[in-house]
Amino acid sequence: MHVERVSFKKIAAEDGELTFTADGKRHVFPRATLPAEFMEWMIAARRTMYENLEGRGTAEFFAAHLPVVVTYSRDQPIPFNTGNKGVGIVPVDGKLAHYADLYESSFETTKAAPRDESLPLRLEAVRRFVAGDDVSDQALITLEIFEKQTFANVCDFPVATLHYTDVGPVYRSFQIDAIVEILTPEHPAYRFAFSSRQLFEQDPFHITQTEFPYAYLFHPTRIRNKTPYRRRPGR
Repeated sequence: MHVERVSFKKIAAEDGELTFTADGKRHVFPRATLPAEFMEWMIAARRTMYENLEGRGTAEFFAAHLPVVVTYSRDQPIPFNTGNKGVGIVPVDGKLAHYADLYESSFETTKAAPRDESLPLRLEAVRRFVAGDDVSDQALITLEIFEKQTFANVCDFPVATLHYTDVGPVYRSFQIDAIVEILTPEHPAYRFAFSSRQLFEQDPFHITQTEFPYAYLFHPTRIRNKTPYRRRPGR
């Protein structure tokens, strides 16, 4: 895969802070941990999706994977860009290469097999990830495909908001404000995200793509629970 090198903002994540420099100014944000309620939803929703794939062979709308991603268009009169993107959970740092290796091996083993034979093996691989304690509560990840406005925005000023909303009747909802680290294919987290997608690229719930030049690692800096509730009179 050809990747044109672009000058990205370097993100530092240490000592409880996220920092980058833009326009000669150092920007500092507190580093946040994704809350247990959010992480439980992320993992449970994936387990349910795997069950649906196994039982029906297809997946319904996957709210826990398709937030609206908002980025900052500094040169526009209304400086926001939005888009639904497939955003995944990611292993803790020490396990990134392990799960990337597992997914790549599963893909190579199953890519020539008929779907009804390959699907159980592919599901076995992804279930191993969500079965234990290797899921990070410090980051989320997505793959870049089109290199258009979202890409331009995060190259210019690497901040984003991810807004998740679940189906009813609860309409569970979270706003995740994040600093965006752009990853190239040699990064272990990119390898994990790419191999995750590759395992299910040809399944009917995906629009098949061939190029994923970058990945975005979202480092949370603020989380707000936006789940609606009944407002009581006078409150």
